[in-house]
Amino acid sequence: MIKLFKYALLLCLLQASLLLQAQVSITPEKAAAGDTVTISFDPGKSAAVHSAGPFFVDFNYSNFYEFPSRMPMERQGGLWRVRFKLPAYANFSCFTIADKDKKFVQQASDSSQYEIYVYKQGKLIAGNYLGKSYSVPVQDKTSDHIVATQEYYLKKELSLYPDNYEAQLRLIVLQMKTGSPAQQARLLKKGLAVVEKKFRSNPLVEGNLNKVTMGYLILGQNQKVDSIRQVVINEFPNQKIGISYRLNKLFREQDSTAVVAKIGELLSLKTADNETAYGSAYEYLFTYYVRHGDSVQARKYLPLITRWEQDPYKWRTYNEYVQLLLDHKLMLQDASKLNLYLLDSVAAYPVSLIRYFPETGYLVAHDPAKVDKLRAIKAEIMANQGLITAQLNQPEAARDWFAKSIPTLQSAALLRAVAMQYQQWNDPTSAIPVLEAAYRHAPFDPQIRQLLDSALVKTGMGNAAERQAYFNKLDKQWKQVYYEEFQKIIGNTPFPEDISIVDMDKKPLLKSELTDKIVIIDFWATWCKPCIASFPYLHQVYKKYADDPQVKFVILNSGSGNSWDDANKWAQANPQFDFPFYYNQDKKLSSKLDITSIPTTLILDKKGNIRFRKVGFEGEKLLQSLDAMIEYLKELEQ
Repeated sequence: MIKLFKYALLLCLLQASLLLQAQVSITPEKAAAGDTVTISFDPGKSAAVHSAGPFFVDFNYSNFYEFPSRMPMERQGGLWRVRFKLPAYANFSCFTIADKDKKFVQQASDSSQYEIYVYKQGKLIAGNYLGKSYSVPVQDKTSDHIVATQEYYLKKELSLYPDNYEAQLRLIVLQMKTGSPAQQARLLKKGLAVVEKKFRSNPLVEGNLNKVTMGYLILGQNQKVDSIRQVVINEFPNQKIGISYRLNKLFREQDSTAVVAKIGELLSLKTADNETAYGSAYEYLFTYYVRHGDSVQARKYLPLITRWEQDPYKWRTYNEYVQLLLDHKLMLQDASKLNLYLLDSVAAYPVSLIRYFPETGYLVAHDPAKVDKLRAIKAEIMANQGLITAQLNQPEAARDWFAKSIPTLQSAALLRAVAMQYQQWNDPTSAIPVLEAAYRHAPFDPQIRQLLDSALVKTGMGNAAERQAYFNKLDKQWKQVYYEEFQKIIGNTPFPEDISIVDMDKKPLLKSELTDKIVIIDFWATWCKPCIASFPYLHQVYKKYADDPQVKFVILNSGSGNSWDDANKWAQANPQFDFPFYYNQDKKLSSKLDITSIPTTLILDKKGNIRFRKVGFEGEKLLQSLDAMIEYLKELEQ
């Protein structure tokens, strides 16, 4: 049977290679890091309309972090091409070619995509087949042989690089899926030995310990993450890594006064070799003394935690320091200086996903909205500067900062704070447009509505019906902004007919229950912290539509890493969320729907088509965007 599977797999690879040569070419054949890769597509040899275009390369699995996941191709004669330089850290990737709306998608075969392997001096570098194994569920979503295929490529990786730590562990986990309980126990023991070897190879280096942590998580041994940290503390208590772990453990204690005293004890152990581990201790002490109004002590630690380092996360931390000082009205001159430093440096702050590699340093993921995000961050810093100068009794300077920030300020909290400052100056006329902007960004915030309502009364709008009409107009304005964006992103993919979903009474959810309704399907799991964090916002939207017969919510446990019992137990333990919980019994549903991460929320129209897809934790923004999507689909189908 295994030989037959391998033969079938090789046959598929041969067929894919022939198709690739006919329609798509990738040069050079054995690309190395730093090489310029050219992907060429001949639509005349495909099912695409010959005159169709433009076409795009869609990377469905890739570690090209600095590149967009969708690359536009350029027309050159009868071909479409795209060129890019392989980054130094490049590894295996797979892609398809599609038109703008993905109505036409070209791939190597029904079960495989086009692939780029990375070489060095003609030899495959480590990690290519590991990447290939990861991509299998992406390339062949409905295959019954995903696990077997992944195992095949993991073994190929280990045949070339037998010490590949991650490949060793991934292979063990795959083999555990099909093994007997006794085999699973033996394999787990083997996996733990691999992790232990990795730990002992360099127990004092943070990067190596991160890989140890990753190893435990791969094996599903999450509880061992804390235990290995305790091993480090026990064996290397005064080394840099030991001090760091001791501090992290200490910060979990609830009694902050006791924590401060214990930090003092640890500071007595400071040496030239371990002093860089105390940064988090200085941060804790600074925050503690600011919250206790002790500017003398807090000022001692501020210089120790604001030394600039080439770390793209620092600006967020510094921004938190500014906000802390402003909230407590302490050391405002220091807050002003630090805030102006942030403003001077804002263009250097990345705002996207950041990856770190020892050989390359920090890498900022491609983000088409980077310019807009930086503009918004700059506006927040300027608004904070206005609030600081207002507290320093410099009202004219504060008004100048507010005037600069308000046009591009998107933070509802800061807009509210600016408006409240205007009201403290007894200037409701200036407060109203700021509160209008705040309301458009956070119409679900009752405090903003109350402040705006109060300001309207002060300026002479005493009639309640008139004020309600005013708010209705604002609602139309903020929704219209979303509607214009929805026209660009709305999809039309049918939701699968064959679903296997049950509620918390194990009653099947029928497809007929989803017809003639706008359906919100939210995929979650009990172990998914971002999923749980989004529930308070999702629940607010649910409560608005709970009695609306046109709208149905399906809060669907994905079934990944969870049983029905897990889902039911969690729902019973969290009665504050009374939306309808369901459990997915179809292990292939995520693949059918192209869901690769959770939380993911699908919004279906009344005909059962997926019109919108929301991926990841959005926080408070979910309130507006989801509400607008529901209303948009209602209007679309009138």
